[in-house]
Amino acid sequence: KSVFTIWYCIALACCLLPMASCDPPNYIFEDNVSFTPEKPMIYTDSLVYNFKIKDTNRYYNLLLEIDHNKKYQWENLYVKIDTKFPDQINKTQELSILLADESGEWYSDCRGKTCTFYLALQEQAIFPQKGDYQIKIVPWMRQDTIKDIYRVAFKVERDGRR
Repeated sequence: KSVFTIWYCIALACCLLPMASCDPPNYIFEDNVSFTPEKPMIYTDSLVYNFKIKDTNRYYNLLLEIDHNKKYQWENLYVKIDTKFPDQINKTQELSILLADESGEWYSDCRGKTCTFYLALQEQAIFPQKGDYQIKIVPWMRQDTIKDIYRVAFKVERDGRR
């Protein structure tokens, strides 16, 4: 009985130790918008993400994840990003997200027919004001319909103190 107890404790420790040794992501916000072949991303889609900043004395990482089909026909995805600050000031930036190199090799993590592209929009970002922020991502392609994009996720990760 005592040998079984010892082996049970060792097995339990081996299973729990890896989980305890890794810090989970420290997201203060995480949301995504999904698309299907029946309802693909179109140029009028505005992907709106609203989040609150309570601590202006720390850094934040702004992260984007894009799931796409391996048959996505372009090397990049053009988007326009509108940021609305708590004082209602807006800033707009156009961004070309490079998903593949010139030969068509994906920069994404591909499994099966689906690839996931990870992008740090901004690392160690500083939010100067407490309050409600809004990030709006708008497709900015020359095509009305953007096929083979399955999901666009936006995350705000708490980083260290500044």
